[in-house]
Amino acid sequence: MAITVTRTIQRIETYPAIEPMKEAEPTHPTIMAVYNVTTDDPKDEDLPVTATEVKHFSKGDDISKQDSLVIKIADAIWL
Repeated sequence: MAITVTRTIQRIETYPAIEPMKEAEPTHPTIMAVYNVTTDDPKDEDLPVTATEVKHFSKGDDISKQDSLVIKIADAIWL
């Protein structure tokens, strides 16, 4: 069997927009997505191993390759 890599959402957090100064550009809420990335090989007794991957997103970032739940949340908060 081959090595398998599985990426699942552990949690998603949203943070409110920071209040801009009078002349600053408007700000938007941000998103932090935490993924568990598990690598497994049935032939290797030291596996599976799980690592954590943290991603931060702001409005305008390309999130097209992220989990569908991240995309749905982004669509909701970045109207």
